[in-house]
Amino acid sequence: MRDQTIALAGVYQAATMAHELANSGAIRDNQSWEVSLNSLYKLDASSTEDVFDNNLAGLALGCNSLIKSFNKDSYYINIIKYTITLLTLAAKLPQRDAMLDEIAKGLQDSKVLQTADDPLNIHVVSKLAQIYSKTISQMQPRVIVAGQPFHLKDQAITEKIRAILLAGIRSAILWKQTGGNQLQLLFKRKTYIEEAKRLLAGT
Repeated sequence: MRDQTIALAGVYQAATMAHELANSGAIRDNQSWEVSLNSLYKLDASSTEDVFDNNLAGLALGCNSLIKSFNKDSYYINIIKYTITLLTLAAKLPQRDAMLDEIAKGLQDSKVLQTADDPLNIHVVSKLAQIYSKTISQMQPRVIVAGQPFHLKDQAITEKIRAILLAGIRSAILWKQTGGNQLQLLFKRKTYIEEAKRLLAGT
């Protein structure tokens, strides 16, 4: 369950940051942002932890969101919706070879835009957002992000939201690969919570 919890925390982390961006226009934790977006480029990782730079501290936001969501904290209602939708979409992706190829090519193209001093610069984020719009956003159900209209009309913010949702899809696929399924979200909540607490404690 450890690997599943790490992957699920990755989905929750992306959903949480999308929620934060839509409502405040900013990301509170740059480490979470970097770890999540970097996971898009870890396609040949040696372990589940390696997908997230072997930096479990960078998944603390996701672990906390997972725990509070499973404990039915009302603040997390929209975050739960985004998470479930991302998991649903990720389950459909393996049947879409052309879309997977388009995502892979887009990620390769985005690497060219990276710089040594700022690998996740605005041009990279814009490219990741474009990938999401051309692929995942065309599937059903769509992730409908609720927030402040002022922020949702800001192109830079909406591009960040799409980029982080793409990272959420990466984690959702990883969750499936580690044996995750939606029945476990109903029947193994306590196990996920305990695993997430262990991850936060570094054990």
